[in-house]
Amino acid sequence: MNWKRAQTLFIIVFFLINVCLVLVYVDKYNKSKVNPSSNDNHVNFDQENIKLPKNMPDVSNVKMQLITARSRNFEEEVERESDVSQSTNSYMLTKEVNEDVNVKVDPISHLKPYINTNVYKGDEYQYHETKGNEIAYEQTYEGFPIMNNERAALTFVVSDNRVKSYKQSAMEDIRPSRGANNQRYKVISAHEALEALYYNQYLKEGDEVKNMRLGYYTVVKETNLQVLQANWEIQVKQGNRMKTYYVEAVSANPKIIEQ
Repeated sequence: MNWKRAQTLFIIVFFLINVCLVLVYVDKYNKSKVNPSSNDNHVNFDQENIKLPKNMPDVSNVKMQLITARSRNFEEEVERESDVSQSTNSYMLTKEVNEDVNVKVDPISHLKPYINTNVYKGDEYQYHETKGNEIAYEQTYEGFPIMNNERAALTFVVSDNRVKSYKQSAMEDIRPSRGANNQRYKVISAHEALEALYYNQYLKEGDEVKNMRLGYYTVVKETNLQVLQANWEIQVKQGNRMKTYYVEAVSANPKIIEQ
């Protein structure tokens, strides 16, 4: 046997074997790589039998930060106007409405001009809900509601389709909280907020998410000073019960408060 030919053949075979091994390794490596577009960790709520609202809020360009605010004291209004009274702590004003404000057709559009003209910081309030004979508004900051806050609320009492009186509380001196680390952060998406509820077992099979909105929720409350944080307010129907959750909106690991 020609030794040189055998040696050459051996080298060729060895080379081909190595090429095959490299190809096998590359193939296995590529198959083991995670493809973020096809294998993300998003929850499929349809498969989990959890019903979501048709129109989810889009907050892709929203950044928010901690804010502080002080409660408005209405003592001056009470001293100046005879048809105005206040609560014992002076932070809730009650006023009789003598003007003819008819809300039969559309309570929102009919009331808003009156609010903007006659109510303290009226342009900062937005419609929230109507329950029975009461029409509720919430104060806002940069267009986002101050949610579930008795110190930033405006409620009209209606009788025979006409406004009879209103109660108001208000925040003033609203500004970003002091601190070097209080920067604006991108808020998590509505889907991510729902995933936080799901992974923490607040949202389960058969539940229905009725409503969700982004706003400010109080995390520190003193006598007349509050610190407010961006939160998702999520209303969930669980069987025959309605529950409200507040999900921190500027954290990758958000805290959840059950109301």
